[in-house]
Amino acid sequence: MTASLRAALGAWGLTSRAADIEKALRAASPEFVGYWEDHEVRRRFEDHKVLVHPELGEIEVDCQALITPDESCALIVLTAAPGSEAAGKLDLLRVLGTQRVGSA
Repeated sequence: MTASLRAALGAWGLTSRAADIEKALRAASPEFVGYWEDHEVRRRFEDHKVLVHPELGEIEVDCQALITPDESCALIVLTAAPGSEAAGKLDLLRVLGTQRVGSA
């Protein structure tokens, strides 16, 4: 993710939304700062990711980025293998919406 953000920052400049996101993440997350300082730059179109949900835990998904030719828009599609534990968790998230499932 940091590599893609760095690529966007390079493409759109220091006054872009990408720059705003980078600044906010640097201020909020020491973990992000560590990744950012790796100076990795690349564009990924397909990848395997692990999302961490606060109540449901890890959700393994495949990620595909569909980007317009002028790179002004991107649609990020996350999918899980049918019948997998991750697919079940995504189904649960679709039903729960913003409801909390854990104790406060």
